[in-house]
Amino acid sequence: MKIIDISAPVPGCRVYPGDPSPSLTKVRTVAADGCDLSVLSMCVHNGTHVDAPAHFVPEGSGADDIALEKCMGRCAVTDSAEKALELAAAGETRILLKGCDITAEQASTLAGHIVLLGTDGLSFGECAGEQEAVHKVLLGFGVVLLEGLVLDDVRSGVYALTALPLKLRGSDGSPVRAVLVE
Repeated sequence: MKIIDISAPVPGCRVYPGDPSPSLTKVRTVAADGCDLSVLSMCVHNGTHVDAPAHFVPEGSGADDIALEKCMGRCAVTDSAEKALELAAAGETRILLKGCDITAEQASTLAGHIVLLGTDGLSFGECAGEQEAVHKVLLGFGVVLLEGLVLDDVRSGVYALTALPLKLRGSDGSPVRAVLVE
């Protein structure tokens, strides 16, 4: 069994333009206080994270309501949006996109067939300038959007995915530690 960490480091991750950068500040030290204690400050959309429906859907549910079973299980990795459509049509319900993006039209085709869609981009729909449309379609169908993945060394294929969000009550997103098992 091989475990592949596909999470971005925090701090040190890429940050979406305009979002605050994460920081980790040590407020106690072993030498002075008997223990180390750090404070983490970050946007819930920094690093590898999931988008909850509340991110784009009015009255949408928060990160604490994401069904955890959607974030675990068989997962296909592909470097083609067209191949992602084929995979979904063949029954794959969790798909990670490596080095490619989707359009709103492709999102509409995927909606209702998948439970999770991931990307190594900072956000879905960026390349086509259709971020809001892509998010509204997929989040409106309850698809978990997993963004900010590190897939550089991951081959296309089938894996087992675990990418659990924190239980952040009412939050529009959540950081995750995402791994693939080969």
